[in-house]
Amino acid sequence: MDREELKKLYNKPANLRLKHIALCVIGVAIAILISMIFLVDKVSWQLWYFMRGCAGVLAIIFVIIVSVLVYRVNRDYITGDRRDKK
Repeated sequence: MDREELKKLYNKPANLRLKHIALCVIGVAIAILISMIFLVDKVSWQLWYFMRGCAGVLAIIFVIIVSVLVYRVNRDYITGDRRDKK
C-alpha cells in the first residue's frame, strides 16, 4: 500500500471530520470512566449504572464511526486503483 496515498485519503475533509468526531467521542467516554473512579463514594448506584451505560454506548459509537472511516478510505483506495489501471 502506498502510505502517501492513504494519508491523502485519510486527510480528506470529510474523513478528517470523522476522525475528529471519533476522537471526541472516545475522549468523552474515557472522561466518564475516569470520573467514575473519583465519584465512587459520592453517587448512587443508579447514576453509577447510567454512567457505565453512557460510556458503553459511546464506545459502540466510536467503533461504528471508525469502521465507517476505514470503509470509506479503503473504498476510495480500491476504486482509485481500478481507475488508474484502466
